[in-house]
Amino acid sequence: MALKSVYISNPQVEGDLIRIRDDEHRHLSVARAGIGEHIEVFDGCGHIWDAAISAVDRRETMVRVTGSREVEPDIHALILGQSLIRTSAFELALEKAVECGVTRIIPIITARSNVKDAGRRERWQKIIVEAAKQSKRYHLPILEEPVSFAKILDVEAPTRIVLSERNGTALSRAIQGSPVLYLIGPEGGWTDDESNSAQHKGFVLAGLGPTILKSETAAVVATALIRYELQNRS
Repeated sequence: MALKSVYISNPQVEGDLIRIRDDEHRHLSVARAGIGEHIEVFDGCGHIWDAAISAVDRRETMVRVTGSREVEPDIHALILGQSLIRTSAFELALEKAVECGVTRIIPIITARSNVKDAGRRERWQKIIVEAAKQSKRYHLPILEEPVSFAKILDVEAPTRIVLSERNGTALSRAIQGSPVLYLIGPEGGWTDDESNSAQHKGFVLAGLGPTILKSETAAVVATALIRYELQNRS
């Protein structure tokens, strides 16, 4: 069984002890983590502390550090520009893209976006943390504030892709190097103006096969395929 992971952005090590409180303490309680169980604490920047639970009370879990290590960031950077869509779909895309290896997420307000979801940053951050814990992503992906479609087109990257259900080249041919910036459209797809503007800015239209995928499905599939393609070229 994999070690339980605890995220603390700036853990304070007192001697060889770390106090775990709030949400992470509650998660351990729900998971029935007991005294003597080994866990890992990570800060989202590649630093990990191996530890064993030494005490549990109502407000905190105390762990004793048994070792520490560092993990280098992934050599491949994947920047997901995800259009704002209905809440549950956007959050599913966010969760699964993190599990698949995205390193940066930029929500996009497009012509067909559901912009009412733009103020959920705290919840989105919690989803990212839980997905990182699940998939052992020790470098926490960066979540940026939502931007307009026009602004996302100014983000620089060696590979810039717009995923499109029509007139797109094969994804593998569109990937020129890392970082890869790839844009996922909203429910209803891109408008002609958006598609034309992206191509005018140097983006390449690429497809994910003959079927039309939901926006949240496309985000997961694209992340997995781009990561696979980059790893094969390493």
